[in-house]
Amino acid sequence: MALQLLPSTLSVPKKGSSMGAVAVKDTAAFLGVSSKAKKASLAVRTQVATAPSSVTTSPGSAVAKPGGKKTLRQGVVVITGASSGLGLAAAKALAETGKWHVVMACRDFLKASKAAKAAGMADGSYTVMHLDLASLDSVRQFVDAFRRAEMPLDVLVCNAAIYRPTARTPTFTADGHEMSVGVNHLGHFLLARLLMEDLQKSDYPSRRMVIVGSITGNSNTLAGNVPPKASLGDLRGLAGLASVGESA
Repeated sequence: MALQLLPSTLSVPKKGSSMGAVAVKDTAAFLGVSSKAKKASLAVRTQVATAPSSVTTSPGSAVAKPGGKKTLRQGVVVITGASSGLGLAAAKALAETGKWHVVMACRDFLKASKAAKAAGMADGSYTVMHLDLASLDSVRQFVDAFRRAEMPLDVLVCNAAIYRPTARTPTFTADGHEMSVGVNHLGHFLLARLLMEDLQKSDYPSRRMVIVGSITGNSNTLAGNVPPKASLGDLRGLAGLASVGESA
């Protein structure tokens, strides 16, 4: 499954990079100088010494190559609701490429950890972090924890959602909002707003925000039959597609 098929994207500007310094050593310090030579003019050569740099690859580092060139570093993608369904499938597909480190942002930490192992995701290809979108305080705590981990943010996938069409009585979030509104909209809105600064700092060419509405593609549900019907094959019936092919 390719994330570029998901409907909404948001591009942000690039950030510049800096070059390392080169150390210069004067070889005159190592030359023996006689008393006669002191009276004569002495040509001194300088030698440029460049030690090979040691680079440790991590989700947050670019990899230097000989000649000053850089290879594309591993991207970091945060996926909400990654413990099952479309979120887990996306996490697995991206992790398997080796080009992405996946942050699984989930309400149930243990469930997400077990799901990743059951899906065969390799150790080190993902990180599970707690995020309860039904609590705005939890959203803020997740953002703080993510920043303390000192990882860049290159892609944010807002995938988590709840859908309870048969519920007889409403349920509410910790902040007093109706549960589906709180989780599907308000929680994600705050998350995206807080992480926008991190996305803007990304130097990754595929940086973007993806907002998923997967229920619209299921024709066996009420949401999937709201006209115009959505087709996930060619993305018909989904709003905001004009910029999909234009985003970086």
